[in-house]
Amino acid sequence: MVDRIGTGDAYAAGLIYGLIHFDNEKALRFANAACALKHTILGDVNLVSPQEIEEVMAGNTGGRIKR
Repeated sequence: MVDRIGTGDAYAAGLIYGLIHFDNEKALRFANAACALKHTILGDVNLVSPQEIEEVMAGNTGGRIKR
């Protein structure tokens, strides 16, 4: 964990995005993955793409950041 600041915002934003684009279950998984990724970023802004979040949802949790 690098920074906890902004993780609640990342979860809420992930849930809103997820509810717009997915069914309820996938929306919750998207929000959880967005929140988890935010823990790896300094500052208040979650600088990840929806594709990166979906990779974590698919099980890619090796910790390797592709930027």
